[in-house]
Amino acid sequence: MSLKQLGMRIKSTTSTAKITKAMKMVAAAKLKGAERMMLAARPFSASLRGLMEPVLAPKDEDDAPESALLLAITSDKGLCGGINSRVVKEVKNILGSTEKAPTLLIVGGKGRDGLARTHGSYFETTIDETYTAPVTFSLASFIAEQILAKDADQYTLLYNQFKSVIAFDVVPMTLKGPAALGESGVMDEFEFEGDKEDVLANLYQFNLATQIYSAMLENVTSEQASKMTAMDSATTNANDMISKLTIVYNRRRQAKVTTELTEIVAGAESV
Repeated sequence: MSLKQLGMRIKSTTSTAKITKAMKMVAAAKLKGAERMMLAARPFSASLRGLMEPVLAPKDEDDAPESALLLAITSDKGLCGGINSRVVKEVKNILGSTEKAPTLLIVGGKGRDGLARTHGSYFETTIDETYTAPVTFSLASFIAEQILAKDADQYTLLYNQFKSVIAFDVVPMTLKGPAALGESGVMDEFEFEGDKEDVLANLYQFNLATQIYSAMLENVTSEQASKMTAMDSATTNANDMISKLTIVYNRRRQAKVTTELTEIVAGAESV
């Protein structure tokens, strides 16, 4: 590699380091907002989950559902570590481990792209560009409507649960279908205004939308944390490469200067 090529590579790597550093700072700023929204939503979703879980959570003695739907939540953008690939891998494991594979609904373009080639036949609905604006409960309610439009005996949400800036786990949340809420008799001691079936159906959809909202906030926070970590590592690697290239550049330039001086001295002596 010539001195000119080394110089151009150092320049391009320096530009890359500036970009990755800026992306890290942007991700860090977005992480604070995402984490604040996530922490605010956690108590409400946890309390509602605690109320509905005894009725809707599948038990070991239950028969396998005749039909199931899997909602995989991923991101729309890359450069955020392995959070999307981990969800894709878990989806493949679920689809390959069941005799009757569930219908697949995907949120996020990266999940769709990661599964389209090998598991595209399982797709029922894909939703992308969901993170162009902050996650809202209206968006979660829309996704819940899309899910409930596909009649199933069991629904599973698969998403990244935020633990810390460097730790997040792919977590499944499984719920029985809406019929389980009415069959449980858990609300028999209450009186309802209007039709009881409609009230229970609305309650089920509200619970589902709440859990989707919480799961999306968890996933967004994990995405920003992973992106911040990835861009920090990329900046460090770029700076290390710049240091190594600079050493090689200086050595070759010094060797070239020494050679030229030697030639000048030899020419002067010959005269």
